[in-house]
Amino acid sequence: MSNGFQPPAKKPSAAPKIATIICSVLAVIFLLVSATMYVSARSKAQEIDDMRAEIQSADAKTVEIDSEITSTKEQIAEAGAKKDAQEWCDDVTRENSELDKLRSQGNALKSMKQPTRDAVQKLCPEKKSFAEAFAKDAKKGMVGPENMQCLIDGNTMRFSATIKIDAPSVLALGDMDVTVEAFAAGHPITDSDTSIGSTVVTVSSSGSGPLSTAMPISGNETDCALKPVRMWPTGL
Repeated sequence: MSNGFQPPAKKPSAAPKIATIICSVLAVIFLLVSATMYVSARSKAQEIDDMRAEIQSADAKTVEIDSEITSTKEQIAEAGAKKDAQEWCDDVTRENSELDKLRSQGNALKSMKQPTRDAVQKLCPEKKSFAEAFAKDAKKGMVGPENMQCLIDGNTMRFSATIKIDAPSVLALGDMDVTVEAFAAGHPITDSDTSIGSTVVTVSSSGSGPLSTAMPISGNETDCALKPVRMWPTGL
């Protein structure tokens, strides 16, 4: 039996375990950091998406507001045009159809903005057509008497004449009623003389109409005259 020496067995080294633990801790830390960065990135991306959505919503709201403003402006402009058109239509009447007045009303129509003219067309198309035709034909002597005669019969003066209209555009609309004032005085008639009465003559679309009327006088008159002062479409 041998009595030899046997060295004690070596203990396993702790380094691998420590390395394993460190690696595990580092892995956990890396996972935590990665997860934190991922969550942060997702949160940041969500914030960006939310901001984009808010910007798009604000842009849409801006477009909506701009559209409402434009619509409101259009409604205000339309109401203003309608108001101006109604005033023009109300001013153009048979009672207000002096020749000079018709000329100014036609000029006013020409100077209107298109929306107002469009409103006039809707509100009073026949008046608009007449005013446009009159403005187109307006000239000195476009309406007047021809072959005038004045006969004194006691205290009455009898007037006869043919009232002529030289206005193709106006006559294209049909017959016209012309108001004619009569004058009589013991001197040549001037613009300062006052008419002794008036009569209405219907001038056909051919351009002429007969006038025959009698007016009371004092008996001292020696001169007479006829002056057309108004014109209006028959039946309007």
